[in-house]
Amino acid sequence: MKKFVYLMALLLPLTAAAQTQSGVRASVAADWKIRKGLHLTVEEELRMDGVFKSLDRLQTTIGLEYKVSPYVKLGAGYILINPYSAGNLYFKEPRHRFYVDGMVHYNLNGFNFSLRERVQLTHRTGDFNAYQNTPNLVALKTRLGVSYKGWTYFEPGVFFEVRTQLNAPWGSTSGSLQTKSDGTTYYAYTHAGYTHTYNDRYRGIIRTDIKLGKHHVLRPYVLLDYVSEYVIDTNSEGTRLFSAAYSNYFKVTPGIGYTFKF
Repeated sequence: MKKFVYLMALLLPLTAAAQTQSGVRASVAADWKIRKGLHLTVEEELRMDGVFKSLDRLQTTIGLEYKVSPYVKLGAGYILINPYSAGNLYFKEPRHRFYVDGMVHYNLNGFNFSLRERVQLTHRTGDFNAYQNTPNLVALKTRLGVSYKGWTYFEPGVFFEVRTQLNAPWGSTSGSLQTKSDGTTYYAYTHAGYTHTYNDRYRGIIRTDIKLGKHHVLRPYVLLDYVSEYVIDTNSEGTRLFSAAYSNYFKVTPGIGYTFKF
């Protein structure tokens, strides 16, 4: 049975990669136990656009996690996001993300049931249209999951996560549809601030932790995302609205992570 789980853990990401062009991920992390209940983690993640088509971003995470009780953990951290411009061959407009989270979990007959709530703030840098994108976007991520800890070398798990944007751009239109000389149509638009709250991602996660030794953990996984992002297109002054609609799509993203614990 263990050999079967090990084989499936390795084949599942490879199979998903052959069926989608959404991208792949790989990461390397270090987990340092500072003292009982307190951990410091550092992770470097690489994301590809398409199946090894081009580099999408590099992402560096530094986080602290503290076990308050046998059932509760608290965490906080910082993530540096470096998007990559494939057309111009350089990193551009890094984003800075800060997060705090809390998790409750309960073990029952080898199964670990968990609920994690994370609030994150992402600061956008560089040149962008502030009427289309929030400079400091706040989001809430709720994750429910269950993993099985009854095996010595394997810990499979299934999780479901919802991401809620709390301060996306919003506005109102007025008057009739106008047409520019080049044929572009638009409405007169009034920016109402960053007041739009909605769920923009529903994610399923299938993963398996493979314990290669006391200090080494390998984690193959697959992310199943349904994204419903509200996209606004305005002029740079925020006075004309060219389009506003939900962009809906489905992504399958395989990945693998390695963690060294010490």
